[in-house]
Amino acid sequence: MKIVTITWSSELPLLLQGASELGLDLVAWSSSQFSNPQDLERCIESLKAAQLILLHPSSEACWDEIIPNLDPKTPVISFGRDPSHWALSTVNLEITTTVNKYILFGGQENYNNMLKYACSKALNLDYDYDPPRELLWQGLYHPRSDKAFSTLEEYVEWYGPVHHPAVGIIFSRTYWAGGDLAFVDALIMELERQYSVLPVFCVGMGDKDLGAWSSGEVAEKFFAGRIDAIINLQPIFRPRNLDESVKTLKRLDVPVFHPLMVYHKTEEEWLEDIHGLSSSEVGWSVAMPEFEGVIEPIIMGVTDKSISDGALIERHVPVPERVSKVCTRVSRWIALKNKPVSQRKVAFILHNNPCASVEASVGGGAHLDTLESVACIMNRMVEAGYALKNPPKSGKELIELIMGRKAISEFRWTPIEEIVQKGGALAYIGKEEYLRYFETLSPGVRDCISAAWGRPPGEEKDGIPAAMLYQGKIVVTGL
Repeated sequence: MKIVTITWSSELPLLLQGASELGLDLVAWSSSQFSNPQDLERCIESLKAAQLILLHPSSEACWDEIIPNLDPKTPVISFGRDPSHWALSTVNLEITTTVNKYILFGGQENYNNMLKYACSKALNLDYDYDPPRELLWQGLYHPRSDKAFSTLEEYVEWYGPVHHPAVGIIFSRTYWAGGDLAFVDALIMELERQYSVLPVFCVGMGDKDLGAWSSGEVAEKFFAGRIDAIINLQPIFRPRNLDESVKTLKRLDVPVFHPLMVYHKTEEEWLEDIHGLSSSEVGWSVAMPEFEGVIEPIIMGVTDKSISDGALIERHVPVPERVSKVCTRVSRWIALKNKPVSQRKVAFILHNNPCASVEASVGGGAHLDTLESVACIMNRMVEAGYALKNPPKSGKELIELIMGRKAISEFRWTPIEEIVQKGGALAYIGKEEYLRYFETLSPGVRDCISAAWGRPPGEEKDGIPAAMLYQGKIVVTGL
């Protein structure tokens, strides 16, 4: 008896484990693995020998070729959060909705019982099965505990007092239910070197019919008044209502960090990809969260890929150095919050393109008046108690100040002596000091920098003198 499933990569480990425990012949495919045409051909061929087909449709183009190859005489159970996906089912609606409930509730036990139920109902096999068992929709998780906690009181009774400073983590319920927690565990362990940690899973968008809280509701009910920072591992904080999301963040009044997971790429693939993230990941995971005001979109995890009986298994794993980087940034922000306002140091880094119309490009930003924004922020900082003397009243005044001092990075038209003479040099970095930073970079990055600018602190390249060097020191321009 052969079962073929084409589903999401996050579901495959549970399906394969269940089939192994039950002794079922399961051929499993991930809908994300068909960039290889040969895999798609083998998948379509496997459908011909199937006695039962389990599908979780998605938006990938592969479905345009899979669907026409489904035999209407073969039992097909098609499931997913979107009821339109159920239309591919050839069994009665009750079977489809029950299978969908098993998958929706999640967890290994539900997947095992789903397989037994599907075989019993669609293939008339003799299996005893339990009905779908509802698991927590939100709760507190910790890798040292063998259970999740439905209330903060239960967690604190097990964990102990939550002391300040404390950090809250929000991550997807899917990761918890599927046991895909390596990167969450790594983050918790690293944070606990300094802080109490409240790790919470939830259904990000929430679902009132299920009793599932959104990430915003979870934050208010578990975190309010208890934490000094939030790390949100979900795409956006409260996606249904941006205005309400902003209000929630203001009530919490703590920085919200948004480290990133690289989907469908191993660490090696990510490092070799000049783009790093796909265009959809940039839009969904970087650009949209910025509208809410969350910060620090630092890569923290990648995808581990393995093949199990032809199926592509993808699990999310941490990049240890990046996890440490995220936690260091959290630590710096918490320290900044606790520092007297007048002692805080803030740098504004403006873009300028030294290779094309350098003076015209200072402070450039797509569809943004960055200069006016910086001037406004600086004046608000004075009102808040920051130690700023004579901030520019407007963007026009700011750019005039920058250009008057020649505080720009330039290597063609403006001599470095002129920049120094007019007061555009903010700091000087000697070779030894620079090398301390330079040596922290990976060998590949160091090679690229040296190829473009020469060996530190800079050398003549193609007849062009070393850029931004004054008396052997690198000049950092600014006001």
